[in-house]
Amino acid sequence: MRRFVVVWVALVVLGWSGALSAQESLERRVYQGPETGLLRGDAFYYEGDYYRALTAYKDFLREAPDDRRAERVRLKMAWVYFNVGEHGEAARQLERLAAEADDVIVGWWARYYYGQVALASDRRPLAQRAFEEVITTCEPYVARVGEPTDDPEIRECLELSSAATLGLARLEAVRHDFDAASRRLRAMPGVSPLAGDAAEIADLVEGLKIPRKSPALAGVLSIVPGLGHVYLGQYGSAFVAFLWNGAFIYAIVDSVLAGRYGQAVLIGLVESIWYGGTIFGAVGGAHRFNRDAMRVVEDGLRRDLLELYRDEPWPARFPAHPAYLELSIPF
Repeated sequence: MRRFVVVWVALVVLGWSGALSAQESLERRVYQGPETGLLRGDAFYYEGDYYRALTAYKDFLREAPDDRRAERVRLKMAWVYFNVGEHGEAARQLERLAAEADDVIVGWWARYYYGQVALASDRRPLAQRAFEEVITTCEPYVARVGEPTDDPEIRECLELSSAATLGLARLEAVRHDFDAASRRLRAMPGVSPLAGDAAEIADLVEGLKIPRKSPALAGVLSIVPGLGHVYLGQYGSAFVAFLWNGAFIYAIVDSVLAGRYGQAVLIGLVESIWYGGTIFGAVGGAHRFNRDAMRVVEDGLRRDLLELYRDEPWPARFPAHPAYLELSIPF
């Protein structure tokens, strides 16, 4: 009996050791070769260490330039360049991929992200053209949504078309053309999961009356010092303008009545500068009021659009390894 127990324990220990050896062998295979650079690149990206992520991705491309994932790695690199503020390099990489990628899905995403980079760089015509190209390219695939097929291009195109439509709406928000932004949102494909929420945002924006102040009226009212600022709701500035201009005018009149004409001229010169500043201050205040009102609406619309669709971090779309999230990477 004792011999049987000893043999059984030995078999269990040997089996456990064999399982550990198999696991270690799997981990060694994962961490050896170019796969290591890809895993490290994704890990560095999630940690926000973008420059080390770029180095890791470059190592992968140098070691495995013909790997089937090479184009997707270049797409990751372009997005990392965008995150570190190198918009020019990101745009060059994306434009090249959009034109030359053998993987059509990579090409579509490259064109969409080229629009994102152009919008962030205030290259609005380029952004509009890129988003519209994505929508036009994906239109035949979006029309096939619901067919009994597992074609990945249909799924990718539905997401891309929806994201590009939101990109165009954001572009119109930057231009402060909120009615156009509403029309863009209503053009969302009806089969998109975002269509309902996009229509709700469009309802809020469409016909929105944004408060405005007339710079011309503010200037005319400021002929009476302080009235222009009262029109703008700047009561403290109105009181100061009325007080100082009143004091200068009183000093001028008093100097003239006392026969001190030279003094009156000098005070009059100072008053003319102050009086002109009061008028121009009211005009500038009206412009700032209008600009800030537009910006509040723009920021609110852009925030709603970002909450409606937030793209996942790029490595998550094309992870280096299916079991990436379960792996602990030794550095």
